[in-house]
Amino acid sequence: MSGHERGALTLACLASIVVPLVALPGASAAQPAPLAIVFPPWVSGEDAIARSLSAGHHVLRSGRSASVVIVAPTETSAAERPAGAIMVLALAGLAGCLDAGVPGRAVS
Repeated sequence: MSGHERGALTLACLASIVVPLVALPGASAAQPAPLAIVFPPWVSGEDAIARSLSAGHHVLRSGRSASVVIVAPTETSAAERPAGAIMVLALAGLAGCLDAGVPGRAVS
């Protein structure tokens, strides 16, 4: 394999990694994304919402599973991670995975 062929192959490999990363939706600085708080599956929906509210979050709705709660983004770090939550994720780019669809609204 010649030097030019190796260079072209290296460039193609790098492009196959960089192009998909650049195509991912980025977070908008003007409007922060809602957050998904994920609880273990054995936590009921009512308990997950109660825990989110007691931690200082503004609950918007439930997620695809009862153990996922969608909350408004916080301006400050006043809201804490709810007791028993596995993780807190920004919904930027993940809305179709964790968020329940809203009837009458197109999903993009």
